Amino acid sequence: MTTKVQSSHFLLELAKRVSSAYLLVGAIVVVYLYMMQFVDHALSWVPYLVVFFAATKTLYFTFFTFKKLNRSVEECHSFTQLLWIFGTLVFLIIFSFVADYACLSFANASSFKEYSLATNSSQFEKLFEYFYFSIVTFASVGYGDIVPTTVFSKVLVIIEIGQSFVLIVFGLSNINNIHTLIKQH
Repeated sequence: MTTKVQSSHFLLELAKRVSSAYLLVGAIVVVYLYMMQFVDHALSWVPYLVVFFAATKTLYFTFFTFKKLNRSVEECHSFTQLLWIFGTLVFLIIFSFVADYACLSFANASSFKEYSLATNSSQFEKLFEYFYFSIVTFASVGYGDIVPTTVFSKVLVIIEIGQSFVLIVFGLSNINNIHTLIKQH
């Protein structure tokens, strides 16, 4: 019975803590979709803006993740809870890079070379492909079926790989410490 109470309490706390991040990402998506109606993607400054925002977002997400995990280690009593929090933040990071890749692709159709997509693919198919690409990039697998071809797309990929490396190394290097701290509580 206490396990169910702790589990439901955890899910409520997780929703409270992560809801602000989801709301922020949701607001950014809505503003992005609204603004992109008025922006001519062919303008030369759009890729610079995408890379600038991606770098800014990466710094924010990295420090936000470290801050949340450190606070959660002190407050949580379950390793599973920490994995849920970490997984949710990783998903938000991956999804944010999907938006970056899509924006660059809309700005310059030759930003990525996709071997699996036909030229007349729908927006949904392209977003799915960039979601796949972001997961493969974050995991540092790199199958090569989608390849960045411009400087801006390569910089975005480097930023995502750098962030994933820092987050995974942080997570793996502290997993034993986190597990020990939870057992001590």
